[in-house]
Amino acid sequence: MAETLIVSSFAKVNMALNVLEKRPGDGYHYVDMIMLPVRLADTVTLSPAGTLAVSCTPDVAGPMESNLAYRAAALLRQVTGVAGGADIHIEKVIPVAGGLAGGSTNAAAVLKGLNRLWNTGLTDDQLVELAIRLGSDVPFFIAQQPARVQGIGERLIPVTVRQPLCLVLATPPVAKSTGNVYRLFDELERVDRPDVAAMQQALAEGHLRGVAECLGNVFEQVMLPRHPEIAAVKEAMLGHGAVGALMSGAGPTVFGLVADEEAGRYLAGRLQARGLRTFLTRSVGHEGEG
Repeated sequence: MAETLIVSSFAKVNMALNVLEKRPGDGYHYVDMIMLPVRLADTVTLSPAGTLAVSCTPDVAGPMESNLAYRAAALLRQVTGVAGGADIHIEKVIPVAGGLAGGSTNAAAVLKGLNRLWNTGLTDDQLVELAIRLGSDVPFFIAQQPARVQGIGERLIPVTVRQPLCLVLATPPVAKSTGNVYRLFDELERVDRPDVAAMQQALAEGHLRGVAECLGNVFEQVMLPRHPEIAAVKEAMLGHGAVGALMSGAGPTVFGLVADEEAGRYLAGRLQARGLRTFLTRSVGHEGEG
């Protein structure tokens, strides 16, 4: 059995997010979206132990058994029949419930890390099959590479990103339930939908302005009218140098695309002056990256 493992658990942003009809039977929504991993990351440390335990710094509310990382470990142990356990500690940097999939990326890191720690020998495809049982964003993080994500999150189509993107992330203090956001979305009479294929093409061509023009997230039509503070962050980003800006996932985090790190530092400083938790980061998985 391997020694302690330390795994980086990247956040994601949605460059284009479209929600389609519900799947018959279980009510899950089909999606079509472009997701990029970014270098903002939690650190997951996994050590052999007799039982399963998950801890976080800072603490995350709720019982340990409901934590997605714990559920991932329990699922892998159940499926593979491993007798042992693990101590799992997560150093949290990604804002919790921020639209950046912090819980999902932690769960994927646990699946991948424990697959090594326990020598269970599952392939990435098998890990993806387990990941979809945990949540629609979890399969994406098995590879942690840019992808067009379809179905209920299980269909991953690699996306070419010609140039790395420099992004500023800012998370206003807005509480939300993703399930409730979906319910409110279903009540919309009219939906403006992003052109996901056009975003895929823009990323492959590598022109920042073209990428910015293709940004779109159907959940903005739910969240921005109800939470003007999110709209204000987006407006501030565009007013202080972002080429484009968009809410990620179900929010409330907004990201701004900037031309370079100098522009990013300026924008981050202006947002921090408004009291916002802000990060300057880059996308992961661009063309030519080793």
